[in-house]
Amino acid sequence: MKRPEDAIGNIAGLQQAIDESEFDAVLIVSPENLRYASDVVLSSQIKIRDRLTVIVWAKGRAPIMVICVVWEALMRRGTWIEDLRTYREFYQRPAALVAEVLRELKLEGGRIGYEGEYLGGLYCDELRQALPDMALAPCDALLQGVRSFKTAREIELLRHAYRGTANALLATFVSTVPGQTESSISHRLSDNIMRSGADAVTTLIFGAGANTGLHVEAGDYQVQAGDILKSDCGGHYAGYYSNVGRTAKLGPLTDEDRSIWRRLREIQHGLSDMLRPGVSGREIFERCVTMHRERALPFGFGHNGHGVGLMIHENPLIAPHEELVYQAGMVSTVETRVRWPGKVGYHMEDLFLVTDQGPVQLSDAFDNEEILVV
Repeated sequence: MKRPEDAIGNIAGLQQAIDESEFDAVLIVSPENLRYASDVVLSSQIKIRDRLTVIVWAKGRAPIMVICVVWEALMRRGTWIEDLRTYREFYQRPAALVAEVLRELKLEGGRIGYEGEYLGGLYCDELRQALPDMALAPCDALLQGVRSFKTAREIELLRHAYRGTANALLATFVSTVPGQTESSISHRLSDNIMRSGADAVTTLIFGAGANTGLHVEAGDYQVQAGDILKSDCGGHYAGYYSNVGRTAKLGPLTDEDRSIWRRLREIQHGLSDMLRPGVSGREIFERCVTMHRERALPFGFGHNGHGVGLMIHENPLIAPHEELVYQAGMVSTVETRVRWPGKVGYHMEDLFLVTDQGPVQLSDAFDNEEILVV
């Protein structure tokens, strides 16, 4: 059977965070945190909500998983968690079984953490009715804090995912010719992402010509010689996301293209170099606003990068109110772009690992220093 140390995430760190927390137990329910804690991708939590899965993890105790019997065999094959409690859907409410587990742990009057961003009010009400002396409080920050530090296995998976997606974009751009529709190019990009090893395509923004000034999915526009091509896309690789932005040109670059791209690359390099321990996302965002102003490029976005992993947007963010400082082992994208709606837009997005020696680029495929000319 799989052991905790075989998991891709830091299970020992998660156990320690729970043991040192204010909670007597936490309830893990979101798809991303179930993936992290159980080491199994369980898509049903998204697709079929009434088949709720919950990991009840009490201080100093091994976790107990409450799961629909339909998924028991799959979970036993892949997880390191030994204690699985099953319910039969439409015969027993999952929250009732969770309440039974908490009573068994003698925590019916305890302080229980739950994922406020995910667990629905209906289930919370059922738990409160079953255990009126229990105190429910959000534990999202605890789980996010553990996941913000990537293990060596997570880093390699993210590197693989970003390389795969970037190479898929490169293959799509170089095979583009005038007359193809945005939709047909987007479909080809989707196929290429899947061929790179993704389990699913999760983001598929693609535009050409004037549509690059927007941030929308592909349409029926037929690309023309001289068009800018722009994409912000990603896939799902063993539960982890990629999120890559690239720009190309169908034909020779103009002086304006070169000027805009040079200024954007200066911003990208300047901001990515700030991804060092002790620097906050707010500081990087403020520098981003200044660099755009100094280079006469408009900037009206609410962020300029974000952590990524089991969610596309994770903490910390490069955003105006982000005071969480970077530490070694965290990752962040830097997303530098400019748009003139109805005219043109340019986009680049890469992923970096924060280390004590400086940022390390993980999205090191499809060099983006110059605009790719197709």
